[in-house]
Amino acid sequence: MDREEVLKILKLVADGKVSPEQGRDLLEEFFESYEEEKSGRKFSIEVVDNHSGKVEAHIRLPVRLAKFVGNFVKEKDANFKIGDRVVDYNLKEVLEEVIKSGESVEIETGDKRVTIKIED
Repeated sequence: MDREEVLKILKLVADGKVSPEQGRDLLEEFFESYEEEKSGRKFSIEVVDNHSGKVEAHIRLPVRLAKFVGNFVKEKDANFKIGDRVVDYNLKEVLEEVIKSGESVEIETGDKRVTIKIED
């Protein structure tokens, strides 16, 4: 655990730059991300061609990095494409739900299957 990061958050509270409640939230997020990092859990996205069974893409990211990336997904850009079809799922919401619940999600179009899950 990075003692310096904790001290920085406490200093922000002491200097009045963030409220005590915001400081608590920052510390909770820091400790959660530390536990995630320590656990070695990975966020996994796999795209499979339904006709050939060939894995076309397999992306694995540390959960902490996946959470970070999710912060940059804008609502207007949140729906994503599988092949040439736009899928009516909000990528940011799917990402958050998979991380929170640990349950996998499968999204299937006529020719592609996408599996999003957490791997230990």
